[in-house]
Amino acid sequence: MSSWIPFLTKISDVADEIALHYFNSASLDVEIKDNMTPVSAGDLAIENEIRALVKHDHPELSIVGEEYGETTTDSTVKLIIDPIDGTKNFIRGLPFFGSLFAIEDDGEVVAGMVSAPALKSRWWAAKGQGSFYNGQQIHASSVTHLSEANGFYGSLFGSEASSTPDPVIQLLQDTYRQRGFGDFYPHMLVAMGCGEYAIDFKLSVWDIAPLKIIVEEAGGQFSDTSGNNTIYSGNIVSSNKHLHTTVLNYIHGCE
Repeated sequence: MSSWIPFLTKISDVADEIALHYFNSASLDVEIKDNMTPVSAGDLAIENEIRALVKHDHPELSIVGEEYGETTTDSTVKLIIDPIDGTKNFIRGLPFFGSLFAIEDDGEVVAGMVSAPALKSRWWAAKGQGSFYNGQQIHASSVTHLSEANGFYGSLFGSEASSTPDPVIQLLQDTYRQRGFGDFYPHMLVAMGCGEYAIDFKLSVWDIAPLKIIVEEAGGQFSDTSGNNTIYSGNIVSSNKHLHTTVLNYIHGCE
């Protein structure tokens, strides 16, 4: 296993403890950021603590975090942090939230971890080492026809959805079953073989970074909606690989 996995496990354990402390707390403080998205006391506490751990354990790391921006060192290696992915779920008492961490080395994600403590679930992957869920290796499915596929999506309407929803809706209509979960969760289900594709729009790099390597190391495929191999475009498709081109043909270029 990658040498980064023990460190990602350490910071995930810390994030889990903080998140569960604040989850369902009647006194949870929530503010609205300039981009009109919420941030909770839990988000801020987790990122603060993780940054302190990085300074102590790996001061050579650059950091890109959702709440406190970018801290740059001379190293080509950076830690990408989303302290709570699914903050809107978190503040409403929904258990579909998690902390997302990825190590990017010279532009390539080489390790990633997603920890969802309210679901008692953790996923991780390291380059060339496979993907794991709660200690068991996972694999994407072998379904090859859209008519047999489970399709997952984030939002169909509103600020988190595609600005051109008709192709997305047509894709879902032609899929055997459709379920909307949002955030990291549907992409982890693809990696586990529970569904064949997941699509999301208007994300930031910290929402995406660990998802890509976990899906790919499980044998799946991950790209933006134009088919580009990137974590920086904001619009993503994960799949079991067999249906990737089919999904892209429906939603190519959707924003």
